[in-house]
Amino acid sequence: MDTFGFTKKKLLSLCLENQNKHIINWLSGFYQKLITNRINRASLDLFTHQYNEILNWTGMNPFVKPDSNTIRVWIETISDRIHYHRSATVVIVRDHDLFEKVQTNDLPLSYNQTDFHCHVALDGLRSLFNVGSIFRTCEAAGFKSVILGNTLGKEHPGVQKTAMGAHKWIEQEKSTDLAQTLLTKKKKGFQIIGVETIEGARPFYDIAWKKKTIIVFGNEEYGISSHVMETCDDFTHIPMFGRKNSINVANAASVICFQVARSLCVK
Repeated sequence: MDTFGFTKKKLLSLCLENQNKHIINWLSGFYQKLITNRINRASLDLFTHQYNEILNWTGMNPFVKPDSNTIRVWIETISDRIHYHRSATVVIVRDHDLFEKVQTNDLPLSYNQTDFHCHVALDGLRSLFNVGSIFRTCEAAGFKSVILGNTLGKEHPGVQKTAMGAHKWIEQEKSTDLAQTLLTKKKKGFQIIGVETIEGARPFYDIAWKKKTIIVFGNEEYGISSHVMETCDDFTHIPMFGRKNSINVANAASVICFQVARSLCVK
């Protein structure tokens, strides 16, 4: 495994942003080895020791390694750690600034005639642009709320800008343990449908959508996390007809949410 390229003295001589940038680059190299299956158990132990040494230098909280040595679990964990250091740089990605402001003639709140009780759950989404877009889609499709697992919500200005005001009209629920939250919802009669390109997932137009449904969308890199997948009753995907095997998560949410609305709304 590649060792970290800085001594304690050299790392601490940098500003906080540059410290985190170099840690991100090192973590990204480890991440690449994980996804190409070039890591063994000894490497995981060595990584944990060295990473905690770096965190100790910078005064950050220690890294608690996963209980499992499964590569998939480690991929999820390191992806989350990369996001942690990105957030620590306080640099906000401003994708939404690429769009001009538009004037709309929004319909009155009383217009919504849907009688279904569907929700979207977001498992570890990183892009504020994606989250804001999904809020906007959910409101337009008549969904009741967005459940946020390890995901920033409508209190963030970046999400608000992309939501274009829709965040004011749709509820959000924050969860520190999305899997447990979904299990609780399931006891209340909700079906949980994960959107994933896994074996056995059915096309979105073949799902018998129910009026009490929660649709789960996962992280932009690794999809729905392992423990959340275990709570899903079924999985669906969007068939692709081009060379790419997936689309942006916000676009996927638009496709599926409006399919649900079309199949459930009162004619």
